[in-house]
Parts: sequence; C-alpha cells; structure tokens
Amino acid sequence: MNEFPDDMDALEEDPDSLIASINDLYSHNQETLEAIHILEAELEEMEDPVGIHITLFDLYSELENMQEAGQCLVEASRRVGEDSHSDLVYFLYNQLELFAQLSPEAQSAYERLGHMIAANREAFEPSTVELDQRKLSMQDFIPELLLTQHLMHSEYLSPDEYHTVIQDLCWYGGKTQTSPRVCLYVLSDRQLPREARAIEFLSRDAAMPYIDLTLIDPDPDLLEVLSYESCVRRAACVFGEVGGEPMVALLNPFNLQLREDVARRLDCDPHFFVTSAPGYTHFLDIQRAAAE
Repeated sequence: MNEFPDDMDALEEDPDSLIASINDLYSHNQETLEAIHILEAELEEMEDPVGIHITLFDLYSELENMQEAGQCLVEASRRVGEDSHSDLVYFLYNQLELFAQLSPEAQSAYERLGHMIAANREAFEPSTVELDQRKLSMQDFIPELLLTQHLMHSEYLSPDEYHTVIQDLCWYGGKTQTSPRVCLYVLSDRQLPREARAIEFLSRDAAMPYIDLTLIDPDPDLLEVLSYESCVRRAACVFGEVGGEPMVALLNPFNLQLREDVARRLDCDPHFFVTSAPGYTHFLDIQRAAAE
C-alpha cells in the first residue's frame, strides 16, 4: 500500500505534497475497493472460484484488512486437493501459517492442508516461488479488471463472456508465466467472437492507433529496451522508432500507470499503440528467439 514520505517536516513546508500524497493513497484504495466489489459480485457465477479468492486475498492484503484476507485464504483452501488445484496446496498452506494463529477457521484449514501434504507429499509440488511472482503483476490486474467491465458495459462482452474473462484473469497455477495475463489474451485464447470488434472499440475509445505486430519486423537493437520478462509481465513492448522516438505497443490503452512507468523507463514521451494478443505473441516470440 502507498505510504506517506518519511520527511513530514518537508510536507509541512509543502502542503501541496501532502495533499497529493493523500489523494494518491485515496485513489489507490478506491480502485482496490472497486476491484474487490467487482470480484465479490461475481463469486456466485463462477464454476471455479479458487483463483478469485486468492486474488481477493491479495487485494485485501493491499488494504491491510487481514481478517478478510485470511477468510479468502480459508475459502480457497476448501476447494483444493489432489484432484483440484494440487499446485496451489503448498502455497495456501504456507500463507495460512500466519492466519492460523488468528482464527479457528484458518487453523482448521491450515491443519487440513498439512495432513494432506504429509499423507502424499509426491502429489503436491512446492510451487510457492512461482506463485509468489503473481504479486509483480498485481499493479496491472486492476486496470485489466476495469477494462473487462468497461467492455461488458459497452456490450462488447456478453455476461457469460465477462464471467469467463474474469475467471481466467484470476487463474493461478504453479507454471512460469509465458504470456501476459490480460483481457485481450483471454479473448484470443478463448476464441471469443467479439475479439476484433473489442479491439477496434478500444482503439477508438482511447483515441490510440492500432498496430498489427504480426506485420512488423522489430528493430533488433530495440528488443531489449524493455526486457522479455518485463514485456511478458506488464504487456508493453517497444517495437520501433519514428523520428528517433520509441513506439510502444500496449494491450490495455487505459492502463495509465503502465504508460507513465514506460515513459519514465524510456525517459521520453513515446508513441503508444494498441495491439492484439496474436500480434503481441509474435513480438514475444521474436524477442525470446533473439535472446537464445
């Protein structure tokens, strides 16, 4: 969660900085609360809510609401076992260790998972390290959730498609991430019929031009301006230059924090374009091959 600067004397001398810090914290918390509301409203519609409960655990932890965070872990743990989400058992067991001291329900869930692991260790691989990497992409999760809701409210996703995208965005497993966890990838992977119209709508609505990266041969000198790991995690890549200024492709034109972070990283005002999941995969394949 955002924190105030340590130098409170400086803030007293510059009240505008204090107001800005408070506004940033308020805005961050408001977005987190909105994401929680969206996910909790969809829980009953989900066939498999495990990932949503874990996502809610992250969001409540951001707000330092440990009671609700612990309850989300308990709810997720009730749905895992040898036949369901076995790669999440170790992760949930380790996370529940702290909460087991705070509530009887968490203690019971912790003991159940412990007995399960002890009875059949070979069935549960300790994938905690990979799962913990999800926190690196949580800063971009809320914009993806809000984008998904925007597409549904604009009638570019049906209610069923909306539920599918949310469930896939919240899906967690023990495998290393190889593609961005974003709305447009779900539309592509699921072959949802409105994908092309949704991208056209996003380009028009955000006033950002579309680029088909499948038709682009990226400049080899630009492939590592943003690392492969960064491109996979944050869904932004540098694919070319115009007038000496970088051109950046995004999968979410409304992720303003990502755009600010990229501009800061490049130390300039880049030209932004929206692209599709197949186009972005094309770029990642080229980038990965160049690094091998």
